Amino acid sequence: MENRVPEDRPACGRPPTDARLCPACGKRGREVSGTTLDRQLAPNVRVKFSDAAGFCAEPACPVVYFWGDERVLTGETLRAVAQKDPGEDVNVCYCFDFKRADLRRDLSARGATDIPARIEREIAAGRCDCERRNPQGSCCLGRLAEEIRAIAAELAASKK
Repeated sequence: MENRVPEDRPACGRPPTDARLCPACGKRGREVSGTTLDRQLAPNVRVKFSDAAGFCAEPACPVVYFWGDERVLTGETLRAVAQKDPGEDVNVCYCFDFKRADLRRDLSARGATDIPARIEREIAAGRCDCERRNPQGSCCLGRLAEEIRAIAAELAASKK
């Protein structure tokens, strides 16, 4: 089984566009649509934004979404955000319900995972809905590759 994920291939959904700089950490955020916000935020929080917001992927930053003076912080979204929550039960693929623990289980047991290939088959079959389901509003494959590398490095370091 192979861990390689083609990071430069547009897998599904629209490509992310740049948003403004995160007001908390100063990193450039990706713009997410109102469709993403509708699915990720409770109605009383959703009203803070019109049709778009920036998504801050910086793990140490408490801001998830921002636009102008408005901010949504970690813990204020309807589901945990993989970039912000290091928990094992957090989704790394929101469309097909793969969790960080699933990656760790495969990598621990076999040294590889077929989860990226399984996701790619589902994408090819037209079953993804990344813009709605993923808090970052775009395909998970790039993030998944980062998770696989981090878990593999952690497992390798623990064996030394």
